[in-house]
Amino acid sequence: MVELERVQQLLAMASPKEIEEITPEKHLISDLEMDSFGLMEVVMAFEDEFGVEIPDRDLRLLDTVEDVLIYLEDKTGTQHMPARVF
Repeated sequence: MVELERVQQLLAMASPKEIEEITPEKHLISDLEMDSFGLMEVVMAFEDEFGVEIPDRDLRLLDTVEDVLIYLEDKTGTQHMPARVF
């Protein structure tokens, strides 16, 4: 299962933005201000966390947070869980 909250936490490690600002429609580079080093860091974290391999050629598919969720769902064969709203 791919949880939005966990993806947000991993992205927050490589972005100067607060976790609350990391929403599905945000672009990794322009909105979350990730550079190539941060992107590679978060890709390695996704690989470790979700047990997948993300080839370099697939990085072009990861434009938004939603793209990351969809990609990880496809790789893991699961659906993402939305963040809990209280």
